[in-house]
Amino acid sequence: MKLVQIIPKADSTKSLKVLLKEKERALRGTSTAFLRQREGRWVHVKHPGWINWDEGIGGVLVAEIGTKVEGAEWQLLQSFIGYLDRHFSKHIESVSIINH
Repeated sequence: MKLVQIIPKADSTKSLKVLLKEKERALRGTSTAFLRQREGRWVHVKHPGWINWDEGIGGVLVAEIGTKVEGAEWQLLQSFIGYLDRHFSKHIESVSIINH
C-alpha cells in the first residue's frame, strides 16, 4: 500500500477535495481513467486496485493506493500522479509518497 500526501498551494481558492469532485463529475461518462465507486473511493478502468482519498487538516489531501495484485501498485500510483499533474498542477505545492 502507498500513501500519497498532496499539499495545496496557500493561495488556492478551492480545496483539492472540491476540485477532485468537480473534475470527476465533469469527466464522468467520457474518456476518464478513474471511476467513482463512492465518495472518496476511485478505481481505475484498466489497472487493478483502488484509491481512497480524503481531505485532512489544512486542506492536505491524503490518498491511500491499494491493490490485491502483487506488484501492481506502481501503475495505479503513476496514473493518479499523472491525473493530479494534468488537472491540478497549478493548485498543488508538493506531493509526497509514503510506503506503508
